[in-house]
Amino acid sequence: MDKNKKSILLILLVVIFFVVGFIGFKSSLPENKNERVYGILQEYLPYKIEKRTGGLAIVYKDGREKEKPKNSQIFHITDKLDKEWGKESLRLDGNVLIVLSKDKQELKRLDLSSQELVWVKDFFGI
Repeated sequence: MDKNKKSILLILLVVIFFVVGFIGFKSSLPENKNERVYGILQEYLPYKIEKRTGGLAIVYKDGREKEKPKNSQIFHITDKLDKEWGKESLRLDGNVLIVLSKDKQELKRLDLSSQELVWVKDFFGI
């Protein structure tokens, strides 16, 4: 191969490397969350994230054993847990989000803006 073809091949390999790396990076990011609503709901979620030496762990508030997923998977797992919890524990009454306990007792009412309402419906599927 002549020098020109080698240069093109090298550039092509570098571009492919960066594209694959970027796709991997984007796929490991969590879904976008509404900061105000999600910040309030975190108090009621059935788990919390704990820092540990090897990364992060999911600690369940009901006493179940900790989960220690790979760092690249933790946000996907927590998003899934959030959505499952939301379908069971959240209700909408117009523009008001109602947080329910396990025995369906009302814990909190939260007035939502139209943007927040759209996010709640999209993220939690309610």
